[in-house]
Amino acid sequence: MQKDSAMRSLLLSVGFCVFLFPAATSAQKTVPDFVDENMITHGPILGRLSDDGIGVWARTLRPGEFSVLYGTEEDRLDQTAGPVATSLAHDNTGWIHITGLEPNTKYWYELKFPESHGRTARRGSFRTLPNAGQFRHPELNPRGLFNFSFEFACGNNQNPRHSVGPELPTFGTMLKEIQGDIHFAILNGDWLYEVRREYSPQQWAAHNGVADDEMPEILGIAPTLTGVWENYKFFLDQGDNLRQWHAQVPSFFTYDDHECLNDIWGAGSPGLRDRRAVFRDIGVRAWYDYLAWANPVPFESDIHFGRGQFTEGSDVLVDESVDFTKLKLSDHSNLHVHWGTRTAGVNDNALDDIDDGVPNSGVYRIEEVLGPHKLRIAPAAKADGTDSYSIGKRSYFKKTISNCDFFLLDTRGQRQMHDTSDPFKKISMLGEVQRDWLIDGVKNSEADFIFVVSSVNFMVPHVGGGAVRTDNKDDAWTVFYHEREMLIDTFDKLEKPVFVLTGDLHNSFAIQITDNVYEFASGPHNSNNHWASDEGGRPANGPFKYGPRECDIIWSTYFRPDVPRTELLHPGYCVVQINNVFNNPQVFGKAEQPDEDRWVAYPRPQVIFQYYEGRTGKLRFAYSVRK
Repeated sequence: MQKDSAMRSLLLSVGFCVFLFPAATSAQKTVPDFVDENMITHGPILGRLSDDGIGVWARTLRPGEFSVLYGTEEDRLDQTAGPVATSLAHDNTGWIHITGLEPNTKYWYELKFPESHGRTARRGSFRTLPNAGQFRHPELNPRGLFNFSFEFACGNNQNPRHSVGPELPTFGTMLKEIQGDIHFAILNGDWLYEVRREYSPQQWAAHNGVADDEMPEILGIAPTLTGVWENYKFFLDQGDNLRQWHAQVPSFFTYDDHECLNDIWGAGSPGLRDRRAVFRDIGVRAWYDYLAWANPVPFESDIHFGRGQFTEGSDVLVDESVDFTKLKLSDHSNLHVHWGTRTAGVNDNALDDIDDGVPNSGVYRIEEVLGPHKLRIAPAAKADGTDSYSIGKRSYFKKTISNCDFFLLDTRGQRQMHDTSDPFKKISMLGEVQRDWLIDGVKNSEADFIFVVSSVNFMVPHVGGGAVRTDNKDDAWTVFYHEREMLIDTFDKLEKPVFVLTGDLHNSFAIQITDNVYEFASGPHNSNNHWASDEGGRPANGPFKYGPRECDIIWSTYFRPDVPRTELLHPGYCVVQINNVFNNPQVFGKAEQPDEDRWVAYPRPQVIFQYYEGRTGKLRFAYSVRK
């Protein structure tokens, strides 16, 4: 009881009174008592795809449980997975990992409440990935290679002023044209754009029927998390085509700036005091609650949130509520002290000119663990105080499918603050730990094709398209030449095709960088496009040099600056087909003898990039690369 009482006091005195919010009580519930508690409000979303498994996500109205019914016949869902619990601390979200499935098999599924006999109509279908054993032939295909395909793009803005609008017609087109043909999708950043970020813990509590003594501990430390939760729900509520897509097509995700806060730079630069940078962990925590659970990230530890004691001039952080010796720091990145205001996560340029954060807010390096409750950090604290802080989670991972290795990067979490006046500065986009992981991974890869998925562009700068901090605007690798050239040289020496898949810029393009290294950008799904002047004045195609290395733009979508920004409404997507084998049955078309598949490996497998217009599904461009 003493612990519960202390927690209530902490939530009231620290989490909410800082923002002058009234305490939420059960008497303030806005949800009527007759609402069915057994209700799924959002989902399903599919992720974690493998040859024998799938992840299924949902959100419930109240903390509770849900199960998944599934089977290989649409009208016979004879298997059950779960139940899994949802919790207030994760906005009543949860997900089930279904394993033991058959490879290359279509399944139908439906969400269900364990104690209910009724149907939820929250249903969909998916196909598991193929398995090498199904295709292996000792002579013709000894490696068991198989063909597969996926879709990728970025940019799901729904604001009618900056996008095609909440109808998201590209997702409708993809549901009609490619849903049954692809195995999965990669949403390469900017699934989310900032709206309703002012949504307070009190509003969240009242809407969800949560009394003050039920408030999750996390909201006493990071109260602005409720605004990001609300942001995700709002986008799912508006986007019917988006909801249907995620119910039918498993996805993997990277996060870019808008999942956190527009133009978030410098989250990896110790000593930086920046409102946008220190919102990283709050945005990423909500991203995991709603989307990033779908990624097979190897790091088990979650983002650590706490409240620490700081002393002016001291480099020691004290938190009696945690044992730092048990915190697996190899799973974590650096430490941030949060901005601490109600509007910390709001995308309003005017807020950047107001230095209203807590004095100790900023980016810190963890120097060492001094004991169970003490960390040595750098730089030293600027003021005495008890402040909310977090220690970030590493959010990158590798996935192998057939003869392809995919390295999905985190380009925002450890990004150091760039300087457009000195793009050759020896700073890092990835952070040293992630960069070494990537370089070691590609060098030791046995794959025929390597895909490096970066949410920001590689060869084309992103120097316009918004009003945020325009005096230092460039989101791309073009202000990280030292690290970019290191990666290009590494990739080129592999003597196998390396494809850097990028997003962020609201255009699509195909670029040859070296004989072995390519960049393919895809998008936007729904956001408005960018002018060529936002992209360093690049040409529509042909030679382009921005910095030390010339490249060849093979093809692109392209918009001159005389097109009004309100008319830049040309969405798109890209389907990537990996052709490893062809079917060469010895018997074909005889009624008395069924066909027998015989998969023969190509001497030189190929990857085909196919770009489509988002509204109509018409092919815009295709390009093939052989091993």
